[in-house]
Amino acid sequence: MIDPAHRVVAAGLSTRCPTCDRVYPALERTCRDCPDALLRAEYAQRSFEPASDRGIFRYVDWLPPAFGIDTQIGPTVYRAEALAQAVGINELYVGYNGYAPEVGAFNPTGSFKDFEAIPTLLFLREHGVQSVVLASAGNTARAFAYAATLLDFTVHIVVPERCVDLLWCPVEPSEHVRLTVIQDSADYALAIECARLIEQEFGVFGEGGARNIARRDGMGTSLLEYARVVGAMPHHYFQAVGSGTGGVAAWEAGVRLIGDGSFGGRLPVLNLAQNAPFTPIHDAWTHARPIRPFDDVQSQVRRIDRIGARVLANRNPPYWIAGGVRDALRATRGRTYAVTNRQAREAAEMFCRVEGLPIGTAAAVALGALMQAVGDGRVRPHESVLFNMTGNDEALVARDYTLHPIRPALHLSAEQIASNHVTTLYRHFHE
Repeated sequence: MIDPAHRVVAAGLSTRCPTCDRVYPALERTCRDCPDALLRAEYAQRSFEPASDRGIFRYVDWLPPAFGIDTQIGPTVYRAEALAQAVGINELYVGYNGYAPEVGAFNPTGSFKDFEAIPTLLFLREHGVQSVVLASAGNTARAFAYAATLLDFTVHIVVPERCVDLLWCPVEPSEHVRLTVIQDSADYALAIECARLIEQEFGVFGEGGARNIARRDGMGTSLLEYARVVGAMPHHYFQAVGSGTGGVAAWEAGVRLIGDGSFGGRLPVLNLAQNAPFTPIHDAWTHARPIRPFDDVQSQVRRIDRIGARVLANRNPPYWIAGGVRDALRATRGRTYAVTNRQAREAAEMFCRVEGLPIGTAAAVALGALMQAVGDGRVRPHESVLFNMTGNDEALVARDYTLHPIRPALHLSAEQIASNHVTTLYRHFHE
């Protein structure tokens, strides 16, 4: 468990628009002149000086909260020589960002979403926010439910019903966790729409998704941990993505490291993987075509139903927005991949056989992409690689914790959300 003792750290944070260069206060989400842009955090500390702390707050100078906590939650990076040999390269580092004490990974909900939740809630609390609403396809819900219970912070979570089986918490969820389930749905975009209605109708602060700098900079600590361990940046960064925000986070972390002056001027190549047949980012990047989340919705939902990594099912990723996924891919000479369920299963089996540890379905998609890239020469044997293993299944967590289900407080239908019929929500959010 986390030691609740807090410590004050040096503050100095603003946000900047990547389009017009206007500077805003830290909590601001949107530029008044460029609404279609992701504001980026700017910290007073420009040099890379990890603290002596363990866990994610080792990088508190480049995280939004002015208060850190003592925690083992944080990125873990190790060199995987046997896996590198199996894949066919010389220098492979695994960011094992799930739960595996065997390699020093202690993220209690089993994914790197733990890096997002605690910094977000601490940051919001510092700015007087008392409750927050967010949408999730599984991993984010677990992380925020755990953080809300730990920090006594009210969190309203909206998930599609077909993701409910992914929801559990390594401690008994408190009354601060309020879960709404969208009946008979696997559509993350619909969950986002429902969360937006809750925000608008009832004044609950919206967590922000890709616009949330605490989420992005929390995810970016995986690359910072590689820089600390290796003393350099990798040639390639591999991750499976739904929204692609993790790729944006890695890009932004790389820009900060270059700004330090000790890591050269070359950004890691972003290699972003999606689970076929639902691959909107891969299709947009490969074919230079727009993402249209509301065209032929039923066809998209049918493709979502066919993928193994349901947490990657985002119909409306922040792709075209300034400072978003497309810009990150362009800035890093990035690449995208479509990985089938079969390829992901084969990758997961290889990882477990070689490393002796399980990985989650989304992480297996990323490893499948790395195997594709080595096979077709897009990654050469001498180039260094950071494989961001974004989560593992619950087996290792269940070994050490009791997994408590997160029970729904409210069920809604897609029809209620589509018609903006939120009368039934009133009793739930104002009881």
